[in-house]
Amino acid sequence: MTGQEVVNRSSSLGWIYVVVSDTRSPGPRQPVPSWLPGSAVATYGSLLTVVGILLNVTVLCSSLTAGKSSTVPPLRRLLTANLAVVQLTAAVLVIPAGAVTEAVGGWVFGGQACRAWLVGQVLFIAGMMWSVVALDVHCFLRQVAPRRCYAVQADHHPRAIAGITVVSSWVVAGLASLPIGLAVGTRQADSSKNVNTPVLEDVCAINLGRADVVAQSLTAFLLPGAVGLVSVLKMVGVKGRRECLESVMAVAGVSAACVLLWSPFFVLYVLLPFCGDRLCVDPAIWTLFAWLGHSSVVVSPSAWLIDSAVRSDVRHFASLCRRRCCCRGSHDNVTSSASSLSDGHVVDESSGLMSVTKYQIHRPSEQHRRSPTDGPSELKLSA
Repeated sequence: MTGQEVVNRSSSLGWIYVVVSDTRSPGPRQPVPSWLPGSAVATYGSLLTVVGILLNVTVLCSSLTAGKSSTVPPLRRLLTANLAVVQLTAAVLVIPAGAVTEAVGGWVFGGQACRAWLVGQVLFIAGMMWSVVALDVHCFLRQVAPRRCYAVQADHHPRAIAGITVVSSWVVAGLASLPIGLAVGTRQADSSKNVNTPVLEDVCAINLGRADVVAQSLTAFLLPGAVGLVSVLKMVGVKGRRECLESVMAVAGVSAACVLLWSPFFVLYVLLPFCGDRLCVDPAIWTLFAWLGHSSVVVSPSAWLIDSAVRSDVRHFASLCRRRCCCRGSHDNVTSSASSLSDGHVVDESSGLMSVTKYQIHRPSEQHRRSPTDGPSELKLSA
């Protein structure tokens, strides 16, 4: 295979440099200059990591710790927790590596980590999109047929239905990442040469054919995105109560955030293999669209706050955290007061918990000291 054919087949969901670099030259590939500075991209990626972790941990914990007083259906809470786990994992494993790569100007984590990172990006994007589809379909069925078989089973067996739904979404996500998984599994003995090398480890990118790119885009994003948007439009068109409207708007906001933020990148991703050997994608635009898609780990969990029921669950989780902290602090105070009393130290009577503890300790001894003298004096007076 010639170098020209390698350029024609070059496509990646990884770093921008595989798209714009000259893969025909031997040795390390030199990227085309970009007007988007790597330091700014790295800073933005760091902010996405921190904020994405905080928001998704909050959504995950509030969904799992919500009590019986929560008005959010149990199955929806479990599906929300699954989506939060996907986005939290992406914020911890995928985004930081991309931020470091942009800051350093190259891949520094090794070949095996590069292959895992390439597969992980597709897997988590597909898992996110199919989890969104599960949420959309669930809310749509409950809204249009609240008394039908699915709604009844969802209320009576939420964990079983959630387990089946989550496993099914991850199976489809795994199938979506199969093309890139097969490509990263093929390793040549001499990876320093560019010809027939599927993974470019020095820039952490991969060469895929047109059929693989189209199939991967359809199963990972285009198909679930279309199903999610249709479900959202159907839900918005159904009239319901005010509290149901808030729930629908929250689900619609989460779906719209995931679909709209990743759409520009996947449009370029599908068109890239058909560009030929010319530079048809600006490096800065490719990088900008990729990080716009990564912004879904922050925008998507924020959209849940549209629903007042979700905000109530978040406040319930925050109150549980404060209660545990207060109980731990009061336990420490009681322990320190008991130790101070046992050591014979003077305790201020104006201190609430301290004075009660001292009163309970000294009161029995005072009663025992008065009882022998009070009894005989009363008998003498009566006589």
